[in-house]
Amino acid sequence: MNVLIISNYKRKLLIMLATILLWVLMALGIEFLYDSTIQYTISINSSISLTYPSKISIQKIYSKYSDAAPYIQANNSKYKSFVDFKSVEEGFVFSYPSIFKLDQQSFPGSEILYHIDFQNREDKKFYGFVQVWNMPQSLESFLEASKEAAMNEFTDLVTEKITVNGLGGYFWEYTTQSTNEKYKNLEVFLTKGSKFYRISYYIPEKNYSKDEYDMFWKIVDSFKVK
Repeated sequence: MNVLIISNYKRKLLIMLATILLWVLMALGIEFLYDSTIQYTISINSSISLTYPSKISIQKIYSKYSDAAPYIQANNSKYKSFVDFKSVEEGFVFSYPSIFKLDQQSFPGSEILYHIDFQNREDKKFYGFVQVWNMPQSLESFLEASKEAAMNEFTDLVTEKITVNGLGGYFWEYTTQSTNEKYKNLEVFLTKGSKFYRISYYIPEKNYSKDEYDMFWKIVDSFKVK
């Protein structure tokens, strides 16, 4: 009699454990199916929409740099948002990363008709500019003279003939040595009529990456002269 009671007890215990295990497996299966199929969407002012899996939690959506609006982001991934700039004086437009700050400067009496700096707000070692030049000579002659004058200042020069939005010109990539470190320099020279347009970007060589290269070309590809 005692043997039968022990046997039934063990059997009931095994059945109970099996049932609990089955429920746990079912719960895990349901959670997996839910996470893989259910998504949430965030909409901001009916103009920005972001869809993401339910397993991800997004917090602290905010706007950075009120003077560069619109710029709303959910993280600090750089170069994800671009802002349009238009020069009324010279009739050109381009887009630049919202994390950059613009500053216009003038050079009276020089061949530089228009100059605007851009610089990374969070690391000032990343900077560049957009210029408009009066062109009394051909672009090829200007670049050849510039190359000869600065031959001892830069190395690893790569040049390429390009066309951007109907503007012909050249792309330069080279390295220079500053006081403290080496810089990778990306420059584009484009012509229209009696003017040429120079877009330059300077990056510390140790920080140079495909992201920086792609960001530069996004600026260049957005450049248009009306």
